[in-house]
Order: sequence, then C-alpha cells, then structure tokens
Amino acid sequence: MLRLMRFLTGAIVGMSLGAAIGLLFAPRSGLETQEFIRSRIEDVLEEGRLAAERSRAEAHARLAELKAGGED
Repeated sequence: MLRLMRFLTGAIVGMSLGAAIGLLFAPRSGLETQEFIRSRIEDVLEEGRLAAERSRAEAHARLAELKAGGED
C-alpha cells in the first residue's frame, strides 16, 4: 500500500510540475490557447458528425440494397 501511495504522490507531483512548466513556456496567452482549443474541439466534433452522417447514409443504402435483393 505504501508503494502505491508513493507512486500516486509522484505521479501527481509530476503532472503538476509538467502542467506548470507547460503554462510558463506556452507560446500563446491563456485566452489565445483557450480559443485554439475550443476551435480545435469544434473542428473535431464537426468531423465526427460528418463521419457519422456518411456512415449512416452508407448503412441505409446497404440496407435498402439488401432489402431490394431479398425481394427478387
């Protein structure tokens, strides 16, 4: 149990130091970074929506194809 606690403590300290160093040496200001992240998230979500729509359309087309083939 002691080893686990030491590991978790080290991980938390390491993440905290990494985050602090990242913030200190970031190439953009906080607001610019927030806007960049927000924009990137919106782009990724839109790509996901488009991919889902394409997959849905392909699935409907395949289902219609199978139904049409089964009626012959």
